[in-house]
Amino acid sequence: MMRFLLLYARSRQIPAALAAAVALMAVVALLGRNHAAASAAFAVAGGAALLGFGLGGPDDRLENTAARRWAPRRAAHLAAIAFVTAAVVLVCTKAPAGLVVRDAAGFAGLAALAARLLGGRLAWAPPVAAGAAAVVLPALPEPFVIALLTWPAQPAGNGPAAATAAIFAVLGGALYAARGARDRD
Repeated sequence: MMRFLLLYARSRQIPAALAAAVALMAVVALLGRNHAAASAAFAVAGGAALLGFGLGGPDDRLENTAARRWAPRRAAHLAAIAFVTAAVVLVCTKAPAGLVVRDAAGFAGLAALAARLLGGRLAWAPPVAAGAAAVVLPALPEPFVIALLTWPAQPAGNGPAAATAAIFAVLGGALYAARGARDRD
């Protein structure tokens, strides 16, 4: 089992992505301490984007022919992305835990959804776009469109933000776990 994990991590470029993601999240979170919600959202988005790059393997069709079931492994990979991003940002920022955990689950699901729809190489784009929107736009509860666009920076108890993150987490997680990343061809 340990050999499988090492080979899986190397094939997905996880060690390099993990080092870059931890450094990025720590720097963004520490620099944005005065704007905890927005900086935490962007730090989680950056971490999910870097770690989400590994959601697609070097040969997607080869994975689909494997004798082993990939769904539990893919689900564990997404859970690890959410856990690592939440843990690093919680250590480096004063943002509320509920906000960080919600964003970590939502961004991991968004990266998974992007990997399934756009391919593993573009899984980073939607989390970065959503994180940038959360930083640039004010996190206002009204109008509803702005509240949805800025879901990562909304307060921890915000219902539409929690629903948006849950939809991304469940839909992206289910699609990615069942089907994997989109083939490159």
